[in-house]
Amino acid sequence: MAFAVSVAGSAVAASTEHEHVALPTDVTLSMTDALDYTVTRYPSFLELDARGEEAQAWSERGDSWLAGQPALSFRYQTDRWGDDQGLEEFESGIELPLWRWGERSAVRSLGAALTTESDLATVALRWEVAGQLRGVVWDIALADNDHELAEEALQTATELTSIVERRHALGDVALSDVLLVRTSQLELQSALIDAQARLLDTQRAYQSLTMLDRRPAVMAETQSTRHEISPEHPALSFINAELDRAVASQLVAENRAKQSPTLLIGPRRERAAFGDEFDESVGISVRIPFGGSAHTRTTVAESVRGTAAVRSARSQLIRALNLKLHEAAHELDVARRNLGVAGELASLAEHQYTMGLSGYENGELDLIDLLKLRTVMLSAKRRRNALAIEEKRQIAFYNQAVGEL
Repeated sequence: MAFAVSVAGSAVAASTEHEHVALPTDVTLSMTDALDYTVTRYPSFLELDARGEEAQAWSERGDSWLAGQPALSFRYQTDRWGDDQGLEEFESGIELPLWRWGERSAVRSLGAALTTESDLATVALRWEVAGQLRGVVWDIALADNDHELAEEALQTATELTSIVERRHALGDVALSDVLLVRTSQLELQSALIDAQARLLDTQRAYQSLTMLDRRPAVMAETQSTRHEISPEHPALSFINAELDRAVASQLVAENRAKQSPTLLIGPRRERAAFGDEFDESVGISVRIPFGGSAHTRTTVAESVRGTAAVRSARSQLIRALNLKLHEAAHELDVARRNLGVAGELASLAEHQYTMGLSGYENGELDLIDLLKLRTVMLSAKRRRNALAIEEKRQIAFYNQAVGEL
């Protein structure tokens, strides 16, 4: 018995050095609450305010009466340092940039597109974070299941060890059986340590994502009735808004490349050479840029390329979303079909192990055969429980794929 005591003592010493602290489950914390909290602390959340400010700035620009900033001008001319015949001219004015035909409408369209894009960016971010949250929560559920089964397996091994040691004390079995069953117990103890480590890793991943020190209870989701990617999908809606913004931005760039006409209004005060009095007048001048397509094309080319890039990204996204939906539906179907078979296999394996244990106690079965039956039973139970969780997990992934929050 000294051997068993020393092993147990070393395990306890190791566990006290790095005790596993389980992440508590808060039944009052819903997945929606966790999602709301996580989104506000997600790095991309900082971009949302900037998007809103950009949209507001362009909307306000479209409401302006002028196409750009007004400017003051002043000109003074004299022949004092030349012939010095008394010539002097003073000219001042205000320069007003005017809207080209359709330019103001284009700016307003850009402001509206940016506003829509900003609103849908929030929805798209929630969908993105929801996918990550679903993943880490169900990873914890799978790891928790493995941990519980590892504890149950170790408990079963401990009970079997007691039976073998008792029979050895009575002289019914050899010492080799005791060593064999103890070895198996130690292997299961090591498996429990690994399961604890995996559970800890999944919990840390959840904490890193959510910045929470508690987790919601895992609730099975109801499968969405949608069977295809709809235009209302958060990711698709957002990239459609990005495309509308890119098209509007391209139209604004085309107008800006042509430059705005300007209106100059201002007084003029002048005195001719050899004159004694100043003449005062008011002048109006208009500046209208024209031509120069070789120069405007270079300015517009960048926005055209940007629009093409968004169109390309949209096509790629549609393909990716459809592929993801197909994979989710396929994985869910496979999990459901395997679950029924796994349940029957687990029931048979448990029954065989119970019969084998009885046979071993009666001296009708060797220990090595009993351990094989136990291994088969534990593997079957692990697969059955994992598939039961996997079905719920794949339902959550299916809902994520079709854009359900």
